[in-house]
Amino acid sequence: MTQKKLLTLVAAGLLVAMTACEKEKFDKQRYNEYVDYEFMIDNMDMSHQWQLTHSDTLTVKTPDAVHKVQILTDNPINTTNVEVAAEAVCYGNEAVLAYTIPNTQSTVYLSAIATNGNFLGIRKLTYGTKELDLTDIQQTEGSNINITTPQTFTYLYEENFPEPGDFDYNDLVLRVGKGYTESSYDLLLTVTVAAAGAVKQIAAGINLGGVSYDEVSKVEIVGGDIMDKDYPLPRRIMGSSDLLLRGRNGEAVVNLFEDAHWVLLSGSDTNGSITRMLLNTVRGETEFRSASVSPVSRTYRITFRHRETARLLSFDQIDPFILEEYNGSVWEVHTYPYKFNDVLKDIFRGNQSAYDNHVSWCIVVPQKDFRYPIEGMSLGTYNKENGEVFGPYPDFANWMKNHFSYNNWYTNATHPQLLY
Repeated sequence: MTQKKLLTLVAAGLLVAMTACEKEKFDKQRYNEYVDYEFMIDNMDMSHQWQLTHSDTLTVKTPDAVHKVQILTDNPINTTNVEVAAEAVCYGNEAVLAYTIPNTQSTVYLSAIATNGNFLGIRKLTYGTKELDLTDIQQTEGSNINITTPQTFTYLYEENFPEPGDFDYNDLVLRVGKGYTESSYDLLLTVTVAAAGAVKQIAAGINLGGVSYDEVSKVEIVGGDIMDKDYPLPRRIMGSSDLLLRGRNGEAVVNLFEDAHWVLLSGSDTNGSITRMLLNTVRGETEFRSASVSPVSRTYRITFRHRETARLLSFDQIDPFILEEYNGSVWEVHTYPYKFNDVLKDIFRGNQSAYDNHVSWCIVVPQKDFRYPIEGMSLGTYNKENGEVFGPYPDFANWMKNHFSYNNWYTNATHPQLLY
């Protein structure tokens, strides 16, 4: 019997014991050794936080002519594909904004807009600036202002926590954009289900970063129905089709869907059955095994009871998560800062430290069109014995070894044929 097979059998037994509440039989060290052995990187940085972004808050003093301000990822006068990282209406000649940008980015642009929607001017500022005075801003005349779009991140999931998987991070791929309305109490989250590289049921929701259920007035879908409309089976994972759910500790949770396959295949399976196949992770189609389908998007308008909550909720606080079954229980897979949150399900039972390793089952990439690996292909691997680095994003392996470097790994794909 190989060492890898032995570790697999031992860890499986340990996990069964753990989920049966026989905590005295769970060996944390052996479990972590098992996860490390299955993970794609040898000698991983043990202090890794899996963060490709940083967030800050800015206070802006404005003249009467300025109705609202926006933090932009680039200068819209000179550049296309500019995203709105934050937006706030001014009150009492002041606006406060929270924003998130990639770690590799050190500057942003602040745009001032009049009540009639006219562009008044723009200022470049360095990340970390806490206050900005716009009271002397002069209107920019004759500038060609390019159209801006909501800032959008890509969320990549492994669907078998607490078991390690193949770490291709395509078992569910979500793209989440953050936008705004003219109401300071609203926040728009546009969620796109891009792929489901798994063959079991996956549900999903969004934890609003600890915002309480009572702080949210309502959640609505803009111009459409829920993603999993007419779902033919009992909603045994999310437990409800309500858009706003109360978490175990009183958190506000946006209910996205009960079943990713039903979302992506809805309209194809008209007899009430759900085909478990790989969707948008394999090139070419194989009947009943894989298919290429259109991504599905919905925009959720979240109305808060206080405008400060809406305008200060940065991307780093938003936690889209998935729910999947393992050993007769439903487990949650969160972004790394929220890895041990039991938002809807009481899984850890106060014993989160048993799974306190440095591996994440979710990667957040600050890019709206990130190309993820095809089925079974890890992002990037490193073998300490021969120094081999391989994968579509080899710099990912280097980032895993040292979180201070290669923070732009997701922009350097060297094997595009391995990406979807």
